[in-house]
Amino acid sequence: MKNYHRWAALAGAAMLAVSSVTTAWADESSQTGATADTAIQVPAFDLEQSGGTGVSGPTAADGINSGAEQTTAPQGVVSSDGPQQGGDSSGAQADGSTAVSEPGDASGGQTSGTAAGQPGDSSAQTPSQPTAPSGTGTTSSSRVIRVNGDASAAAASSQNSSAGTASSGIDYSLGPGAFYQQPQQTQDDQQSVPAENIQIFDVTNNPIVQTVEKYSYDQMVQDITLLKQRYSNYMQVNTIGTSLDGRAMYDCIIGNPAASKHILIQGGIHGREYLNPMLMMQQMEMALANYSTGSFHDVPLSTMFSQVAVHFVPMTNPDGVTISQFGMDGIRSQQLKDAIGTCYVMDTAAGRTTADPGTYLSRWKANAQGVDLNLNFDALWSDVYSTEFPSYSGYKGTAPGTEPETQAMMNLYNSQYPWKAVIHYHSMGDVIYWDILGNKVQAESSELANLMSAVTGGYRILPSEGGGGYKDWIQLGSNPVPSVTLETGTVACPMPLSEYETIWTQNRLTWAYAMEWVMGR
Repeated sequence: MKNYHRWAALAGAAMLAVSSVTTAWADESSQTGATADTAIQVPAFDLEQSGGTGVSGPTAADGINSGAEQTTAPQGVVSSDGPQQGGDSSGAQADGSTAVSEPGDASGGQTSGTAAGQPGDSSAQTPSQPTAPSGTGTTSSSRVIRVNGDASAAAASSQNSSAGTASSGIDYSLGPGAFYQQPQQTQDDQQSVPAENIQIFDVTNNPIVQTVEKYSYDQMVQDITLLKQRYSNYMQVNTIGTSLDGRAMYDCIIGNPAASKHILIQGGIHGREYLNPMLMMQQMEMALANYSTGSFHDVPLSTMFSQVAVHFVPMTNPDGVTISQFGMDGIRSQQLKDAIGTCYVMDTAAGRTTADPGTYLSRWKANAQGVDLNLNFDALWSDVYSTEFPSYSGYKGTAPGTEPETQAMMNLYNSQYPWKAVIHYHSMGDVIYWDILGNKVQAESSELANLMSAVTGGYRILPSEGGGGYKDWIQLGSNPVPSVTLETGTVACPMPLSEYETIWTQNRLTWAYAMEWVMGR
């Protein structure tokens, strides 16, 4: 890896800078801060009955944190052997033909090539849509589980919560698998028989978005371009900001931009969590491929997208993802390279890492100047635990909203769109965070969290009592909407590709369930 010789020049000054620190910072995995999420086990329903699984969790490896957003692991956490790394990936081509298949048919395959091109900012031509059916079912309340003291009492209370039924009137406690029939195949049709009342299928013939070990920013840009070319009538792509190292941030809108209800799904705000951008890109392709032919609980997808537009921001922190995947070589600005090198020297001197530079950078969470973007939002920011200097993880910045990536996400939310729900993808732990002190949409966020827990087959529901996060900022702001964080995967980030099949199975339809839930409100 290049440019490490520059770090030696910085080491002397950096060591002097931290010599006044009387107590060295411990590894992030032993801190009580970061997002200060309190990991009280609050299961929404019986995992065995729903087909869900327990949580496998983080372990600190090589003297650097490898855990999830929560600071205390939920019950059931086990150690892992740490992250694995795979090869680079790039370049998927489309020939215009698209086929979809029942869940369970693996798709993807590594491809080669160099990504190129930028998505256009053109507006989508909104297709004519069928009229929506009247009535969307009854509403069933979900009990709000909040931990203010006795954890055991909270857990006991949660077991009696009405987590199974949300606004649509469907019993979600059965999990998504309950809506699928056993796959059947004929000689003439190798696709699985459609689900009884869900006809949304994986893209298996010539998918644009390929399943690869390292889904890069350049690959994402090329895939967005190809998706826009193939599905131009159903998709609008906007640039919402630029990272410190000059990478554009994209908002991909599927559905009618003039719809009365909008959902925002964002991920990749932490660099090393780069399986989630790939997940979201494949969700996008599935939604687009099934747009005109699919249905969800007997409602045409085209009808749903006429009423609810879904925004995907798959990579909120493109510089951080690039650092985690490619190290210093992925960064173009020499000034930013020097800042990253200083972070390593400071973290080493303060005892926050004992890892070699390559391993250290592979676990990078922050943006290119060492600010953890999910601690940089103006939500209880002054109370947020933080390191005293820029770092690979855990530094909230000098003030809230200082980073261009943070500003882009705030500006998007403050735009004219009529938001109704927000889903944030993070890793790891198979858990859902839904609350914050002062949450203005507590009951609604609890209901959405219970729905997502059921849809994913048993992600555990935990309160988050920290601050500084995008979810927190939305729930505490002047225009709050239900907002939840889904933490995917069970091992340390960056995760090996072996985790992805399960993550995809659990999350492939979260966007559709969220649309249905919003339509029923």
